[in-house]
Amino acid sequence: MAATILDVSRLCGYSKATVSRAFASPDQVTEKTRQKVYEAARALNYTPDAIARAMVRGRTDNIGFVIYEKQYPVVLNPFYSPIFESVLQTCARKGYSLFISSDRDLRLPNGQTCVKKQMDGIILAGQSDAQMVMDLRRQNMPVVVLNNALDVDDLTCVTTDQYGGALLAMRHLTERGHRKIGLIAGAFSPHVCTSRYNGYCDALREIGQTIDFRFVQTIEPTAEQAMQCASMMLSLPDRPTAIFCTNDTIAVGTMKAALRAGLCIPKELAIAGFDDSEISHLVEPELTTVRVDKATMGRLAAERLIAQIEGAPPQKQVIQTPVELVIRQTT
Repeated sequence: MAATILDVSRLCGYSKATVSRAFASPDQVTEKTRQKVYEAARALNYTPDAIARAMVRGRTDNIGFVIYEKQYPVVLNPFYSPIFESVLQTCARKGYSLFISSDRDLRLPNGQTCVKKQMDGIILAGQSDAQMVMDLRRQNMPVVVLNNALDVDDLTCVTTDQYGGALLAMRHLTERGHRKIGLIAGAFSPHVCTSRYNGYCDALREIGQTIDFRFVQTIEPTAEQAMQCASMMLSLPDRPTAIFCTNDTIAVGTMKAALRAGLCIPKELAIAGFDDSEISHLVEPELTTVRVDKATMGRLAAERLIAQIEGAPPQKQVIQTPVELVIRQTT
């Protein structure tokens, strides 16, 4: 028969309540008491019941990482995979378990959002919306939004400098003498799309260049769609001499289209991406791109959510991590 908390209590000489506190809230008992309880537990091969502990504490120590369904699975997503790894490491340090799902898994047939498993809090990554946040809050669920910014009271959003990154990439291209610059944008959240588009437009305005809307396209952010879009853009008689892509996957598809058209990169077509994902330095030539501090984004999202779970009041804030331009061989 497996050992119980009463067995540990009898062996170490402390009450059942003290033994329970030693496991559930170790900071509330002395170091000497903890060690005596843990030694007794090891001797009896006792481990605390996680379900019972959760009922006592009113917490499960589980956090959900919910990502937009078109960017799922997260482990294969070049942008979100390192962010998720950072969230996972932060949760492990704080004693929390992390579970992944897509937003589709949380949606009821009537369109509302419902958490079907016991979670203490949720990180919403990507194209979440205000309604989803409100649905979760009605279930008393702490929420932090990642790589998005929503105008919701007392909501913490962790994102990056989307506008500044686009401006960096575009200014680099204009400083290289380019005037006819295309934009192939991924259909991301309005926050990401609008910020990066504004950076594109403002950089052209700085040099007095009007926007040629033939050179501005929005697509699903896949390499295949990027190839098709770039091929059409490059077939124009007065084609762009440079293309800014709003993520690295789009940039890789654009590179393939350029190479298949017989163009030399960057001499005949310069290409810049966004994110500095793993593929940016695996392709040849290596991709000029905007580096996003994905590890910091993940850590901050996890830390802010755990703080709420542990009693800190939610705050309305948008945290932007800094970006930098990584110049490689495509520009």
